[in-house]
Amino acid sequence: MLNANTNIPSNRVPFFDQVTGLISREWYRYFLALLNANVDYTPPSDPAAVPLTGSPLVYSNTTQRPVDVMISGGGMIKVEFQRGAGTKYNTGSYYGMFGLSPGDALTMTYIGTPTITAISR
Repeated sequence: MLNANTNIPSNRVPFFDQVTGLISREWYRYFLALLNANVDYTPPSDPAAVPLTGSPLVYSNTTQRPVDVMISGGGMIKVEFQRGAGTKYNTGSYYGMFGLSPGDALTMTYIGTPTITAISR
């Protein structure tokens, strides 16, 4: 029997089937549903150049997976990190790889043309 509010098997449902000694069917289905609810089965996309739209450039991770943003070349002045609609933080770095979770953003200010590449994980 499942709890109607949480889908967790009732505390009356044994974790192990007493006949087989294996995990009970109810608990197995519960854990399988948890796994399937949190797994993204789509493969990561290939690295892609980020189109330059002018300085400052804001790159937002609007995907459901983590993304690495690689910055090289050009005359980068400032790179700021922002989580959601929160405060922007100066990274103190101009070049390299910056990891973004879904909903994170980088604001990149530059004077020379950089190469910016997005790589999903």
